[in-house]
Amino acid sequence: MRGALLLWLVFPALVGAVEPASGGDAVRGGDMPSGVLAASGPDTALSPVIVTASRADTRLEDMALSTTVITRDQIERSPARTLDQLLRDVPGMNMTGAPYLVTDPTGNHARMRGLSNDKVLVLLDGIPIHDPFYGTVQWNKVPLAMVERVEVIRGGSSALWGNRAVSGVINILSRKPAGTGGEIDLSRGDMNTDRLAMVKNLSGSEAFGLRLSGSVAHTDGYQTTPARFLGALPGKAATRADERNVQVDASARPLSWIDAFLRMGYHDINQDVGGYAYGKNQQRSPDVAGGLTVRLSARDTADMRLWRQLVAFDKFNGAGCYLQGNATCNTTTLTPTIVQYANSHDWNTYRETGGSAQFSRRVTGLVEGVQAGLDYRRVSGEDVAQTYATPTSTDVNSALISRASVGQGTQAMTGVFTQLKLRPFDPVQATLNLRYDTWSNTDGVSTMVKYVGGVAGAQQGGSLDATHRSSVNPSFALRWELTDDTALRAATYRAFRAPGLNNLYRTYSSTTSITIANPALSPETLLGSELGFDWQRRAFTLSGTAFTQQIHDLIATYKVTGTPPPGVAALCGNALPGNCPATVNFYTNGQDARSQGLELIARYQASAAVIIDASYTHTDTTYTRTTTGDPMAVQLGAVPPHVGTLGIGWNPDSRWKTHAQVRYSSGMYLDVNRTLPQPGFAVTSLSAAYALQRDLDLYASVVNLFNTHYADNATTSAASQTLGMPRMGNVGVRWRFP
Repeated sequence: MRGALLLWLVFPALVGAVEPASGGDAVRGGDMPSGVLAASGPDTALSPVIVTASRADTRLEDMALSTTVITRDQIERSPARTLDQLLRDVPGMNMTGAPYLVTDPTGNHARMRGLSNDKVLVLLDGIPIHDPFYGTVQWNKVPLAMVERVEVIRGGSSALWGNRAVSGVINILSRKPAGTGGEIDLSRGDMNTDRLAMVKNLSGSEAFGLRLSGSVAHTDGYQTTPARFLGALPGKAATRADERNVQVDASARPLSWIDAFLRMGYHDINQDVGGYAYGKNQQRSPDVAGGLTVRLSARDTADMRLWRQLVAFDKFNGAGCYLQGNATCNTTTLTPTIVQYANSHDWNTYRETGGSAQFSRRVTGLVEGVQAGLDYRRVSGEDVAQTYATPTSTDVNSALISRASVGQGTQAMTGVFTQLKLRPFDPVQATLNLRYDTWSNTDGVSTMVKYVGGVAGAQQGGSLDATHRSSVNPSFALRWELTDDTALRAATYRAFRAPGLNNLYRTYSSTTSITIANPALSPETLLGSELGFDWQRRAFTLSGTAFTQQIHDLIATYKVTGTPPPGVAALCGNALPGNCPATVNFYTNGQDARSQGLELIARYQASAAVIIDASYTHTDTTYTRTTTGDPMAVQLGAVPPHVGTLGIGWNPDSRWKTHAQVRYSSGMYLDVNRTLPQPGFAVTSLSAAYALQRDLDLYASVVNLFNTHYADNATTSAASQTLGMPRMGNVGVRWRFP
C-alpha cells in the first residue's frame, strides 16, 4: 500500500518530463476531468447520452426519474476496482463497504433508498444478471474492464421492467467490438490482490465485429470480523477468492437496417470462506445471450433478446470449535486445541431461460413515442442441503450428518407493457407506463430427513401445490422545463417483487436453528411518489429529489412459537420443535415499511482542469407494521440517515487524470433493535492516471486512505458484523495495442 500511495504522490515528479508519443491523444482535453458521478439534468459534458434503461432511448437530460450515468472515462478515473464498489458512491445507493469477492455470494445484493435486499433490478445490456435461485447480483460476471457505462435509475420501475424493479434499475452497458485493436489491463494491490483483463477485437468490416475477452482476479482478502469477536469464531481468517471470466462477443449488421449481437461466456468464482479449512464456495456459470434490432421504417423499430444461463453452486459452510478435555466442542472456554469442520453443505443447480420483444414508434405532435413489449423468464432449480453435528473428537468425520433437506421448484413469469410519451405543450413531457405480470410456481418439492446417530429417520414433507399470481403496475412521470436553466420533475408509481425460489422452496438449518421456506408467500408491493428539479447556470448544476415510498408485505423471517403454520408443520410436525432443532424460523409477508428522503447532487466546473462534485442524501426508513417482533418507528439496520460525498477531479494537463473523494456516513445501528451501534465515519480515496504514451497509461489508487474501521452491513449479531474495506493501495498499467 505504501508503494501505491508514494506513486500517487510523486507521479508528476517521476514522469512530468516524459511526452506522449507523436500524435498522442490518449486523454481528450474536452473529457470530463473528474471521476465523480454524473447526475441527471442539463450537462454538456454528457450530451447526448441516451439512457437505454428507459426502454425508449431517452436523453439523460430528459429523464423524469432521477438518473445517474457513469461513463467509461469515469470508470477509469475511479479508485474502485469492482463494479459493486463503483456503485457505492452513487447517491441513493446503500452498497456495503465489503467487496463481493470477500463476502458470500448469497448476500450480494444491490440496495437503494434504504430498502432491504432484492429490490433493485440489475441488467447487463438489458438482460438480468441476477442469480436465478437466490436473487442476488452476479457481480463476478462483469469486470470493470468490460464495462462501457452504467445507468442508474432511482424510483419504482416495475411498470417497465416488472419483477425486482422496486426501488430502481441499474443497466450495465458492455463495451462493443470495434476495429482490430486490443487492450491489456494489469494491476497489483495490497492483500496479494491481482487483476488481469485482456481484450482483442477481430473486425474484418463494418458489417461484422468479434471481440474476445478474458479476466482473472485473485485476492487473499482481509479479516472481515472485528478482532474483539474472533474468540467466538476459532480458526476464522480472511476469505481468499479467485475468479475467471471468458467471453466472446459478436456483432453484425448484414443490412443497414438490421443490427444483431451474440454473447457467450463462462464464469467461475472460488472462495475459501472465512479462511476455514472446510469453508468453500465454488460457482460455475456458462451463459449465452443474443439480440436483434430491426429498423422497420424511419419511425418504427423492433428489438428482440434471448438468453440462457446455467449455474452449479457447491457451497460448504466452514466452522471451528475449541475441543475440551471431555471430547466436546465449546466456544466459551478457550483451549489450545481447535478443530475445523463443515457445519453444512448445499449443492445447487439451476437454470434460467428468458426473452423479450419490444416495438417502438416515434411520432410527432401530442404523442411523441409509443413502446409495447413482452418479457418472459423461466427459472428452475434445486437445493440439496446437509447439516452436520459438531464433532466430538479431533476426527472431523465424527461430525455426523444431523439433517438433510431438498427444495426445488420452477417459476415462470410473463409480462406485457406499454409506454406512451406525450407532449401536451412544448415545455412539458409526460410519460405513462402500464404493465401486467403473471407468474406461476410449479414442480415444488420440500422435504427433510432427521438423522440420529447417523441413522436416517422418516422423510417429512413432499410435493407442494402450484400457485399462480399476477400484478398490475402503472406509473406516471412528468417533466416541465420552466426555463432554459430549470426543470421540474414529478412521478408516481407502483412496483413489486415476487418471492424467488430461495424464499419458496429452500429450507436451511444449523445444529441449533432452522429456517423453513414458505410456498404460499405473496409478492412485495410498493407505492411511491417523488418530486425533483434540475438546474444549471453556466458552470454549476444542481439536482434534487424528494421521495416517499410505502412497501407492503415484505418477505421476512420470524421465530415460530406455539402452533406451527402448515409449512412448518409439514417438516417439523404439529408440535415444536418436533423434527426440528430448538429454534424454528419461517418466511412470512409480515412487515410493511416506509422509506422517505432527499437526494441532492451538485457539480461545479471550477476551471478547465478542475471539477467538483458533491452529493447529500437523507434517508428515513422504518417499519410501519410488523408481525415478526421487530420494533416500529425506528430506523432500519444499516441505513445511515445522512450520507455525503465530495469529489475533486483535477487534470493539470491532457496527460493526467486525478481524483480525490470523501464519503461520509452518519452514525447508525446495524440492527433494527438498536443494539449494534456504528458511529459516523468517513472514507477517503485517491486515484491518478497518467498517459505515458499514446496507448499506454499508468494508474494508481488508494482506497480508505486513513484506514477507517467501520461496519455497514445489516445484521442481528455482533460477531456477524462485516468490516468495510481497510486501506488498500493498487497500481496498474493499461496498454492498448493494434
